[in-house]
Amino acid sequence: ASSDQRKVRSRDAARCRRSQETEVFCQLAHSLPLPHKVSAHLDKAAIMRVTLSYLRMHRLLNAGEKQGEETKEEKEEEEENCMDEFYPRALAGFIIVLTEEGDMIYVSDSVSKHIGIA
Repeated sequence: ASSDQRKVRSRDAARCRRSQETEVFCQLAHSLPLPHKVSAHLDKAAIMRVTLSYLRMHRLLNAGEKQGEETKEEKEEEEENCMDEFYPRALAGFIIVLTEEGDMIYVSDSVSKHIGIA
């Protein structure tokens, strides 16, 4: 009887941990700079991959920048606007950013048009 109670408590504790983990992953997914319809359908592994790519991209964009008069929020907004609007239009294509190791850390949304998905 006591072993059955331990099993029930252990099962309940595991269920609670999974629930908390899922909630944190949902919050993380919705914090990413992705449309809601995309972030709502990511699995946990995809959320982690996108988050790591976002962090790498952010570090890459901040590398070598000098501290200026702009606030952090203004700099982030300016970077996002450049990546989201100017570069794809200027290239009439898409952007892909790779690390030195060859890992893809950013692909612009316009890539789907050029590979025949859209």
